[in-house]
Amino acid sequence: MNLRIPFFSSLTILLAAGSAWAQASADGPSVQVAIGYSGLPQRSPSQQSGVQVSDETLLHIGVGAEVGYDSNVFYSKDDPRGSATTRIVPFLELTNASRTGAAPSNVFFDLGASLTYREYLNNDPAIKSQRAFMPSVFGNLDISRNQEISFGIIEGFSRTEDPPYVEDQEPITRDVNQASARLRWAPGGGRLAEVLTYTNTLDLFEHDPLKVANSMSHLLTLDSSWKWLPKTALVLQISQGYTSYLNTNAAGERKASSLPLHVMAGVRGLITAKLSVNLLVGYGNGFYDTIHASTAGAGAFTVGADLNYRPTILTSIGLGYRRDFQNAVLGDFYYVDAVYLNVGQAIAGRLGFGLTARYESRSFQNIPLTIDPNGPVTSRHDNYFQVGANLDYHIREWTYAGVAYMVMDNSSDYVPPNMMAPGVVDYVKHLVFARLGVTY
Repeated sequence: MNLRIPFFSSLTILLAAGSAWAQASADGPSVQVAIGYSGLPQRSPSQQSGVQVSDETLLHIGVGAEVGYDSNVFYSKDDPRGSATTRIVPFLELTNASRTGAAPSNVFFDLGASLTYREYLNNDPAIKSQRAFMPSVFGNLDISRNQEISFGIIEGFSRTEDPPYVEDQEPITRDVNQASARLRWAPGGGRLAEVLTYTNTLDLFEHDPLKVANSMSHLLTLDSSWKWLPKTALVLQISQGYTSYLNTNAAGERKASSLPLHVMAGVRGLITAKLSVNLLVGYGNGFYDTIHASTAGAGAFTVGADLNYRPTILTSIGLGYRRDFQNAVLGDFYYVDAVYLNVGQAIAGRLGFGLTARYESRSFQNIPLTIDPNGPVTSRHDNYFQVGANLDYHIREWTYAGVAYMVMDNSSDYVPPNMMAPGVVDYVKHLVFARLGVTY
């Protein structure tokens, strides 16, 4: 059965904005809001970092601590409540890559974990209860990576927890496990290459009412490339997925399953010595098991474009655009048009500056309006902006200090059931942080 009845009011508000958008798809989970830095330095810039465990194995270890301020813990428009917050992030990685990062050509492995603990420094019980432990682990094994035939497996797990949009609700706690197996065949020196990849994604929300969106996805991808220049290839990529939902709602109905298909062609590699491109354009369709319209029309045209420019060895500029569709908790799916910019600048080997900006236009489809399974549905359009900047200084090769700022803004034309005016899902959130850590 398909889920065609509206969510009750608390769920509708809970899913109204921000990282509550982030849903599972055959391509894996969407990016979610991270309270604090998106990542802490995991290795020293020095080529002498790492503890030599054996002749071929290095252990990289580190811990970072940050303290800052969140201006809008519960993503409210009319009553934003701020709080000081802190995170502690220990990290370790075991690998047989060299100190320079070069991987061996026969068997390469890379194992690691990041254990994030977040605490809100506030006497308000509703805010203080949003403390969270958010571990992530990863593993990578690559056999005969530079040979004609190679095989690799990748495993990753992450737990994220974000405050709800109604303070008396449970936090938005999500566990994502993604495992991939990859077979690569590159005959004749690698001018032709075929890469077959299978990916399994298990995406689970820990608390009701979001458990109705728990899903399992399977994705099979064939990537064919031909190097028409030494470092530039023409690419044909075909992927077929299947996403099914594991739980039912109170009425015993499930969300609509889907069979996402992408057929993309483009170019990948260097355009000049300083400019590289990864451009894929093609057809995509979700084939949703629903009585409502599927991803037809504009949603059938998909684009993934990334340009990376390095004017100097210390400067990197990345610009990207994405047009696609994505599964959603609120409704069946949404169309997304996203533009993003990333700038990185290293100064004198110790100072690093980063700037990120992202805009997404999201058009949610098939949001039910009545309890009638065959009743009317509506759509919803959201505009999401995120801009951030950070500055880090390596005091020594193994210690660093930094500051960061981020602003997130969402505006929507959506009016949840029983709400009288639009704008109830709008919010602005400011985050500012300072951090100190060691990494080796």
